[in-house]
Amino acid sequence: MTPENTQFLELLDRRIGLLGSLAAALIAARTDVVGFDLTGLETRIADQEHLCRDIRSLDVNIDRVQRRCAAQLGAAPDSVGAASHPDSLRMRETLGRLREVQASVKRLNDVHQHLLRRSRLTVGALLNSYRTFAMTYSEPISSPTSIGGRA
Repeated sequence: MTPENTQFLELLDRRIGLLGSLAAALIAARTDVVGFDLTGLETRIADQEHLCRDIRSLDVNIDRVQRRCAAQLGAAPDSVGAASHPDSLRMRETLGRLREVQASVKRLNDVHQHLLRRSRLTVGALLNSYRTFAMTYSEPISSPTSIGGRA
């Protein structure tokens, strides 16, 4: 296996790990939303932002290495016949794992978006209800005191 291919696989493995961590953060955020734990949710959002920055940074390196690998394959057409090599099996397995974790993160992200939309609707309904009954739940007017200090 060429050093570029090895580096490419290592980068893909790191991306798979980061996506797995992002999936875990989405699951934890769902628990925080359902449990009305705003502090926990804010922490999960910060974690998600950090993981997304790491993934974007990693993607730049993956693209660079991928271009080098493609250029090498273009310069060496005989290497195409080595598709049955054990290294290509490892590449296919890694790419398969990457597709699986990407699909999982996409599904979890879609569920999370749906949950947040529904939560926003629920909060809106509760606020409207509160506004409707605001006078019922307002602070009572303090009774005026009489001259002797008694009511």
